[in-house]
Amino acid sequence: TLELQAIRVSKDKCQNVMKILKGKCLDRPRMKSVVVDPADGGSRLILLHESVQCSTGEDLPADTLAKLKEAGLTPFITHQLKLEYEYFTAEQILKQILPAGVEVPGSFETIGHVAHLNLREELLPYKRVIGKVLLDKNSPRIRTIVNKVGTIENTFRVPEFEVIAGESSLETEVKQHGAIFKLDFGLVYWNSRLEKEHARLVDKYLAKKGTVVCDMMAGIGPFAVPAAIKGCQVYANDLNPDSTKYLAINAKVNKVDSRIHVYTMCGRAFVRHLLGCSTNEGAGAAGSTNEGATTLTPPVKFEHVVMNLPATAIEFLDVFKGAFKSAEWDAQSL
Repeated sequence: TLELQAIRVSKDKCQNVMKILKGKCLDRPRMKSVVVDPADGGSRLILLHESVQCSTGEDLPADTLAKLKEAGLTPFITHQLKLEYEYFTAEQILKQILPAGVEVPGSFETIGHVAHLNLREELLPYKRVIGKVLLDKNSPRIRTIVNKVGTIENTFRVPEFEVIAGESSLETEVKQHGAIFKLDFGLVYWNSRLEKEHARLVDKYLAKKGTVVCDMMAGIGPFAVPAAIKGCQVYANDLNPDSTKYLAINAKVNKVDSRIHVYTMCGRAFVRHLLGCSTNEGAGAAGSTNEGATTLTPPVKFEHVVMNLPATAIEFLDVFKGAFKSAEWDAQSL
């Protein structure tokens, strides 16, 4: 509770008195310096700055005090201003309720309506209250708070999450680089913090209309969809069937499904398939007419290859060794 000095004035005189008090009124974020007088609904209370403690106004500049006295606005009255839960930020609240010395989570990744936390071990006993406070303070923009559980160890690079507050659904929508991406954050890999890198690569290498792109580990399309929007023909693949499901959806949502050919295959099998090499590996195309492991004739002559799998992408380079037939590729720029 704040105990403030206040001046009671009629509603029609507020503006004139505020001019006299310039720089001496309450100045706090999200708080009004003029409130309805609880004792008289027709009057207003002008709340003075917290530095003004004397009811006679002696701690105000002499010229300001003289004008207030001339207008008959002294002495001041005391007004108690109760600060409710809604006033405080999430950080301020958590600092008060978490044990001393515990670091308050200061930021989180946002994926549509989902907020993604990586809580330290010492914060796990308080995860529910942390989730509740963050949800309260970021609603309605955020409707779900999740915490990452363990490390990414599965084939599809999808972390395990625990919902610690809000709705259970992790199906959401993200807007990035002029495109809309639908995804289920619990089933596919997505990192909103890579937005600038996605944009940089597309703008630098994949912005020329008609360019043919091979996207070996396409995910839900952070490179494939913007490239197709810029006029590229994209052959996009991912091993995770949930990723290619949403990739096909995103191609359609962004009206580039005619320029994105979606596959659900092993990366090596996908490249062999595009190059016209026979293979029996991998599943068929998702949302594409190029089904199964059939051979494409003639092969797809792509100009750029995107390998968005930082930890192990280099291990897939062997698939290109000896795969380009000189009679077909000698004139092709790579």
